[in-house]
Amino acid sequence: MRELQESFLHAGARRAATHLLATMSMTLLATLTLFPWATTAQDLTIRAGHLVDVARGTALTDQEIVVRDGVIVGTGPWRHSPGATPDGAFLDLSDRYVMPGLFDTHTHMSLVVDRQKDGGNFFVTSLLDNTPYRAIQGVANARDMLAAGFTTIRDVGNSGNYGDTALKSAITEGLVPGPTMHTAGRIIAPFGGQFFLQPEKRSLGEPEYFYADTPGEIVKAVRENLHFGADFVKIVVDDQRYIYSVDEIKLFVDEARRAGTYISAHCWTEQGARNAIAGGVHTIEHGPYMPNDVLEAAREAGVWIVGTEFTVEGLSQSFTGDDLSAIEAEHEAFVDRLRRAHALGVPYVFGSDIVYTKEGETRSSLTFTILDNFRKAGIPPADQLRAMTVNAARMMGLDNERGQISEGLAADIVAMPSNPLEDTRALEDIDVVVKDGRLFRMAGRTGY
Repeated sequence: MRELQESFLHAGARRAATHLLATMSMTLLATLTLFPWATTAQDLTIRAGHLVDVARGTALTDQEIVVRDGVIVGTGPWRHSPGATPDGAFLDLSDRYVMPGLFDTHTHMSLVVDRQKDGGNFFVTSLLDNTPYRAIQGVANARDMLAAGFTTIRDVGNSGNYGDTALKSAITEGLVPGPTMHTAGRIIAPFGGQFFLQPEKRSLGEPEYFYADTPGEIVKAVRENLHFGADFVKIVVDDQRYIYSVDEIKLFVDEARRAGTYISAHCWTEQGARNAIAGGVHTIEHGPYMPNDVLEAAREAGVWIVGTEFTVEGLSQSFTGDDLSAIEAEHEAFVDRLRRAHALGVPYVFGSDIVYTKEGETRSSLTFTILDNFRKAGIPPADQLRAMTVNAARMMGLDNERGQISEGLAADIVAMPSNPLEDTRALEDIDVVVKDGRLFRMAGRTGY
């Protein structure tokens, strides 16, 4: 069996081959029987002991999910007699909680900040790590995220010279495994971006950032990003003393809309968020300092909050500075903003912004730490799940493709031993991952 599994890992995703697995028993899945484990989407029937309806926040018992060519074609009560199994590939998850795959809507697959190497300063990271190397880091991170149950992600830049779009292409073409990706390409910003340069080396901030300070530069930056494969456009509104004005943001928004996409706005300050909302952006990334009137303006304008609710450790490891009291205060601002956004009915989704490393942890395990702050803010488990599935799909414009276990949607499905509607820590134990109808992970074994 091990030799057969290894053949999947090394066969090459471009070859459409189907392999037969005999009945497979596993410690954690008492009665999992799988027939073809293939590099192509397979026809599959899944028996779900508990099927989580993320939209309603409920779970139905003893259900079936029928998959054809990677798409869900039917759901409903399990209809086979005791002991009987359907024809074809069958996945018995009768002792598992089954739900749609997870979304992380603020990721940086090709950015790894390592204090041992770069002192925790991603400006230094961008100087030390070239784009090909960062794209390879992205391959490793994307594979890890998929194995943890994140079947869709939005990569918001900081990937060197379009490392994110290269990674997306490799996943789409089947060269490497990974989640469905939407990418931003190069982040557009006023001169300097999120870096602080010196006159003798003013070009060091590129290509990490695309500087645009005039109307002509703004239009060109949007068009060039889209030409090189970006799905949407991310701008940095306010990390310098000078920030993008409402009129400048409107120019970004208009140009993106003409191309059928949207603007995602990095905002850290209150004024940055005000300008972004007035300018018509689709999402605000971060936004820790948004008073209630700004949150209400976002709700009325239909602007999504991608909050990236940092832990204290995340703030201290991802950014320079050692003032623990200031870090703790900023962490509390993120949690408080999430609490107030939830109470006011502002649309928000899960985004991690994890870029740092920690011994014994992976990109995905650190991503789950963001949920600690959702719990700290008092967000109910059902709303946490919606922020990671159906609402995230809606924000990304994928709600007619992914985000729920429903007929006509892609078969992105995960399973775990305990109930995530009671406690989302259950998600950390996801041990079955089906991506587009293909079984990618079973109880620690991964591969296509």
